Amino acid sequence: MKYVVKMIGAAAIAAGLATGAAAQDDYPSKPVTWTIPFGAGGGTDQLARLLAAEADRIFGQRVSVENRPGAGGVAGWEYILDQPADGYTIFNASPTPIITLLSESNPPIQPTDISILGYLTTYSSLMVGQEDMFPDWDSFVATTEERGVTIGGTNSTLLGMANLLDQAGVEAVLVPYASTGEAVTDYLGGHIDAAVVTEATAMTIVPENGRVIVNSSSRNLQPEIEEALGGDVLMAEDLGFDGIAFPRWVGVHPDTPEDVQARISELVEEVASDPTVKEAFAKAGSPIDYVSREEAAKDYSSLVERMRSASELLE
Repeated sequence: MKYVVKMIGAAAIAAGLATGAAAQDDYPSKPVTWTIPFGAGGGTDQLARLLAAEADRIFGQRVSVENRPGAGGVAGWEYILDQPADGYTIFNASPTPIITLLSESNPPIQPTDISILGYLTTYSSLMVGQEDMFPDWDSFVATTEERGVTIGGTNSTLLGMANLLDQAGVEAVLVPYASTGEAVTDYLGGHIDAAVVTEATAMTIVPENGRVIVNSSSRNLQPEIEEALGGDVLMAEDLGFDGIAFPRWVGVHPDTPEDVQARISELVEEVASDPTVKEAFAKAGSPIDYVSREEAAKDYSSLVERMRSASELLE
């Protein structure tokens, strides 16, 4: 009986290898879902739709964006893990769900429950406010000393701002939102004093509905983006502080066959290198800053540890 079991096992392995080889050759043989763990209107959502608009011709199949918001980005992650590990559901996120998981004492999943396939961009955390209320950084600080200033954003953008405020010794009320779109809506409605957003979102607000008070990240803005945001945007380092920049990463179910992961990684890199996609991202205020699968996977491990330490600032 043991001999029979071994023979069946060997046959299954052989069949699996053959299937894996076919999987890479055939992938994708049906439509692909590009899942975003945030609501519509946020930075990651906007960029995903720009990418998907051109990805069809490169993937050779329909690539559709699906929003799965909730629980600070974790609901979308859990959704990915509930799907077949076949590579047809791709996850595109920011550090927001990582921060959410690290802030919970008993998280439903772990930040390592994913296979990282690459980084598309790295984004900054910009605080936007009404110019008549906060004409500059000093007026912002002065207002926080008089009353509780409310600042909204997703966990990742708020973390960048919290890091800066902590170093500056400034106290403010940080209001977390499930999506950047919701934070911007409340900011425009006057329900919060300021919003912390990415470059892409800031360009939809400035100058008609506010100005950039400070770039709390360590990432310099592209010259054309800085000019579009009014020029001479104040950075954390200008104030003598250290900033944090965050990646938008792409991953799949950790049990996805290695050959399929490799193929998806190749396709994602091809999309990220496409001139039309690069131009679209640049115009949206978030130039492609692609990081390969191997390098991104290595950085992701250290990113999780950096987030583990920094997330205490949001508590």
